[in-house]
Amino acid sequence: MYYEYGLDQQEIAERVGLSRSRISRMLTRAREAGIVQVTIADPFREESLLAQELQTKYGLKKAIVCPVPRSSRAPLAWHLAQAAARFLREIVRDGAVIGVCGGTTMLQVARALRPLRRKDVSVVQLEGTLSGEGEALIHGNEIAVLFARAFAATPFFLNVPAIVAHEEVKEALLAERNVAKVLEMGKSASIAVFSIGHPDRSSLLVQAGYFSPEEMDSLVAAGAVGDLCSRFFSEDGSICDESLNTRTIGLELQDFTRKDFAVAVAGGPQKVAGIRGALRGRFANVLVTDESTAQQLLEV
Repeated sequence: MYYEYGLDQQEIAERVGLSRSRISRMLTRAREAGIVQVTIADPFREESLLAQELQTKYGLKKAIVCPVPRSSRAPLAWHLAQAAARFLREIVRDGAVIGVCGGTTMLQVARALRPLRRKDVSVVQLEGTLSGEGEALIHGNEIAVLFARAFAATPFFLNVPAIVAHEEVKEALLAERNVAKVLEMGKSASIAVFSIGHPDRSSLLVQAGYFSPEEMDSLVAAGAVGDLCSRFFSEDGSICDESLNTRTIGLELQDFTRKDFAVAVAGGPQKVAGIRGALRGRFANVLVTDESTAQQLLEV
């Protein structure tokens, strides 16, 4: 009556002619004797198992596999951003230095953050900015401001281009005192938050005019599977175009391997190869992704 038909203890007492307290004692004894056994069907069990497998396979400090309901109308990046924002609330402490990269997913993360007052927190850009039309205008400045607002932090901007035409131009910019200071802050940041770019003709770097569609095709042909801070890498995590890398302003890929928390927020079928390359390169020790992407990352 109680477990199968949903009657409460008083209704059962009235039906069988016993006191409510005796019904309660009988139910307790039924549990203790094993007549009644309770099984909880955890709706997040599959995601938890996938997260554990990702941690083991790629040596991650933490993996977060967030469920994305099929009925959801929100884009995948929104779901990943909500999960990433919750995780950041757990790890940001007083005195933290948080490094951030640009991109549409990162903008979603920045918008998902809720105010959490911390003392003496700094937010620093980890790569040069993009300029251009449309979505290419989404760059680190706005993201750094939103992160800083969430944690009552001070933002520091890297106001130089992400990629320059000649290595000599890069060296001249790096010699500027404020640029060098921000880059050094980025290297010392204990937390880095970023997404993994997908190298194709729709890339923000193409939109911003840093590459022509044909040049991006050439990068892909050379083995590029993803980019981090505008640095393109191959499936094993190695730089795929050294001449381009020497003209890129921002943290080096190896700088990410030394972070306490290097948080990659990325998912979707087009980014699987890039995420895998980043994990093989040890650029991320925390991954926030979706169930389908997690399954594909575990297949190879």
